[in-house]
Amino acid sequence: MAEFWGFAHLPAFLSLFDPGWWDRMLDATNTGHASPEALLIMAMIFGTFFTLIGVGAFVKTKYRPSDVRPTTWITKPAEVRALVETALTQRSKVRVSFVRDDPGARMTDAAIVAASPGRGIELEMTSLVRANPTWIGKLVACDFRLRIDPHRDLHSFYNFVAPILAIGKAGDNFIHMTVDWPARLELEQKRGFLRVEPPQNVILELELWHESTIKNNRGRFADPATWGEPLLRYDPKFDTPDIELRNISGGGLRLEVQHEAYRRGHRLFEPTSRFIARLLLAEPEIGQPVEFNLALRLQNIYGDPKALGIVGVGFHITSFAVPGDTPGEPLSWKTAAAGVPALDDWAYRRHLAIYRQRGE
Repeated sequence: MAEFWGFAHLPAFLSLFDPGWWDRMLDATNTGHASPEALLIMAMIFGTFFTLIGVGAFVKTKYRPSDVRPTTWITKPAEVRALVETALTQRSKVRVSFVRDDPGARMTDAAIVAASPGRGIELEMTSLVRANPTWIGKLVACDFRLRIDPHRDLHSFYNFVAPILAIGKAGDNFIHMTVDWPARLELEQKRGFLRVEPPQNVILELELWHESTIKNNRGRFADPATWGEPLLRYDPKFDTPDIELRNISGGGLRLEVQHEAYRRGHRLFEPTSRFIARLLLAEPEIGQPVEFNLALRLQNIYGDPKALGIVGVGFHITSFAVPGDTPGEPLSWKTAAAGVPALDDWAYRRHLAIYRQRGE
């Protein structure tokens, strides 16, 4: 029994602590005779080696990188429910489209009319959406934004993907679609205004005037026909336009100006100087372009204006023009203290389109 439990090797084990053990071990090795001490230490070494391999394999199978949840994921049921209910209370607009691996998917706007973990999220869409029962079971991506702090003009952007549970008509004007309750929400971006770098093919026209030039020509800000020739113009037909729109949001934009074009009007590009811009932007979702007339204040100049190359100029939008009800009526200018809502929506749609095209 003592041999079974290994006690027979106890003297050999204790001999390991003998200061002369290593000398005897070396002598036995040199003479080619195996000693009990040598056999024991070899067994211990190999046992430890295979034990470490086994522990490593076990840890590797239990730990996977996919188990680490991104910090942008919101998975606690109470938090998910609170955010969805906030979207319901604020009547947040929801952008709905089929999952991102469908390159032909088109997005549409919806509103949340009911939400509960047991029944899912019921979305209301216009009857112009050609929904049909074959959609049931398909995955849709839903994006929405919330204003968490009512005292600050900041929005948080969320996304989730869920299957369609039911779909049907609600009267003649609306479609009701119910999607499954999301297991998680993904926080996409959190900032005052969503700034995007739009592809150049959606920038159809861009013209920039200095405010003083319009005044000196006795132009009227309510009548674009009196503004005269713009200081800079974007023409997509040119290989290297004088000016390009680099990024834009509901609160500002950044332009890049070729050095020669900047040099011609450099005296006008002073911090806090004011400009008027007219933008014609493509709107693929509705099939026709949208126009914006914006009053701008120059905030920043990027790069060295004296060096050859590109000069970046950053603007803050101070006000925007609302067209009259009929063509030819004067523009009505409104303050942009909270940004330009229509431009903010346009940037939001471009963000979602870019997000889906990248397959993120």
